[in-house]
Amino acid sequence: MKKLFLAILLFTVGVYAQGTAPIPTYGDTTDLKLSSKTGIVLLEQYGGSTWDVTGGGLFHLVDASTYDALNHGIHTFDSPISGKEWARVQWIGGELSDFNTASIATLTLGTVDAFSTTGDITIDGTASGLDMQGAYTSAAIDLTDVTLNHGGSSGPVMIRAGTYAAPVTSSDAGQSGMIRLYGRNSATTDDESTGFYDRIIFANSQITGNKGAFPISGLVEIRDVGAADGPVAAMAAQFIAHLTAAGSKLDSTASATDGMFGAWLKVTSVTGSVCDATSRVAPVWIDNQMNGTVSGEEYGIFATSGGTLVDAFIGFETTSSGWKYLFYFDETAYDQAPISSITPAAASDSDGSIIILINDTEYYIPYYAIGKD
Repeated sequence: MKKLFLAILLFTVGVYAQGTAPIPTYGDTTDLKLSSKTGIVLLEQYGGSTWDVTGGGLFHLVDASTYDALNHGIHTFDSPISGKEWARVQWIGGELSDFNTASIATLTLGTVDAFSTTGDITIDGTASGLDMQGAYTSAAIDLTDVTLNHGGSSGPVMIRAGTYAAPVTSSDAGQSGMIRLYGRNSATTDDESTGFYDRIIFANSQITGNKGAFPISGLVEIRDVGAADGPVAAMAAQFIAHLTAAGSKLDSTASATDGMFGAWLKVTSVTGSVCDATSRVAPVWIDNQMNGTVSGEEYGIFATSGGTLVDAFIGFETTSSGWKYLFYFDETAYDQAPISSITPAAASDSDGSIIILINDTEYYIPYYAIGKD
């Protein structure tokens, strides 16, 4: 069968173009090393082995500096031409992807319009597996034309690191992570032409059907840790805005959207859009469903303050309609705690007051001990 394949190969190459001679063939490496031919040649065997990874195959004359990291004497051989050597490009029944014993320290493609492969590209390195350098005028990695046939959380995605059943694992006790991005912007103007906002990561999900969307989603799962202590902190998301030095400065606000915030959460709609009569809209959804034993503190919202005395726990500012109510307890909550039927005594008999500020005027909301009437 191998002889038949060789005969077909030689015949095909020989008649590929009119007047083209058959591909040069050498019986062993002694003849190959003496050959000053160029282009593709066929080595039949060496070391007593034929048609396998340690034997013959197709070779091409290349720059020695490009392929000198290959296993010399197996995949590359000397040539009589200075600076050139014969490099294996294929052997009978095998392809370049089968070079499981070969290693290329540096592969330079030069200026090419495209690099295409129908198989996988595996990069195995302990330093930087894929080092991309240069001043890009377009996307360094462009996945624009990729079409995904989604099949659930374990289906195809643009970039994947592990699966839910087999996550990427680590035991690093420091500030580890899977993706780290550091950017620095020195623009001195603030308009659309210079970016307006410097977004390190921007995710836009455009909905044209009835499927919901979470452009960014985080899930922390604390698994069974046995007798060991669990973590002291678990946060699905952390957003921090920080004035890091004595010379750091936050400029004066010019509009309600200006300022320094840990997060800006906003819902918006244009005139003519519709939210159904039973829909629900809110910039923030606080959901506490702690069904396990909570021996410590438990809140719907936990707030802390430090440094200077803050003006208020909540600051209200509106440019249009305002708020109809400060609090609203619907039909599921109107008769549940903390709603109470106790009628308090006169304000003068209150135990104290909570101070609120309405348009630069301080007011007091009295509070009473439970049962006091």
